[in-house]
Amino acid sequence: MPTRSTAAVTALSALLVVLAVLAAAVGGPLSLAGRGGEVPVPTDTPSVEVVTASPAPRPPDLDDVTTTFEWVDGIVRALQVLAALAGVVVLVLVVRYLARGWRLDRPAGDEDDAPAGDETDDELSDTAVAALREGVRAASRALEDDVPPGDAVIGAWVAVETAAARTGVVRDPAETAGELTVRVLGATRADPTATRALLRLYLSARYGTHGVDADDVRRARDLLTVVGQGLVPREDGAGEDDAGREDATDREAAP
Repeated sequence: MPTRSTAAVTALSALLVVLAVLAAAVGGPLSLAGRGGEVPVPTDTPSVEVVTASPAPRPPDLDDVTTTFEWVDGIVRALQVLAALAGVVVLVLVVRYLARGWRLDRPAGDEDDAPAGDETDDELSDTAVAALREGVRAASRALEDDVPPGDAVIGAWVAVETAAARTGVVRDPAETAGELTVRVLGATRADPTATRALLRLYLSARYGTHGVDADDVRRARDLLTVVGQGLVPREDGAGEDDAGREDATDREAAP
């Protein structure tokens, strides 16, 4: 059996537990009602946050809009001016191209009545004339090559152009290689009609739609022969003509 002191301690412990439970029960959950039964009313007024709408965006200034339109209008006008200038340049180039084609396509009867070699004031040296003769020989060899007719005619004229460039005659900035060749050959006694006919064959072979054939190659060979026969300086040819006329006059005056 438990002793009396042990029983007393147990009873005291049980009493403390009961008192703790009663204290918890009496305290219970918190209540809004006080002892007098009145519900406490909060005295502080809740603050209400007032949301202020942001100001509406300001419309663009009329002066700024006007300035923008003026700037765009200036760009448009500048582009119009550039387009007009480009049109003028294209028109000039087209007119020049057509005029050059008209000069090259004129028939032989429309050539100027000036004597052969009057197309340039350049005086060719013996070395320059020798270069032209070599160019004609190279052109003749090009016509004998086993190549298509168009390539043969193009190679022949290019050989003559190369020889003309080696004569030392200064090329005008506005001149084409073909125009320089015609001018250089014009400083000799070469037949200008044959020169221009050979140039037209070259242009037909290189830029024409129909091209050239074997008959054109034979014609180019004949034209080269005519040009080569006149490859002497203009002054020398004139001197020979004058000497021939003097001999004929002397023979007529002889009894």
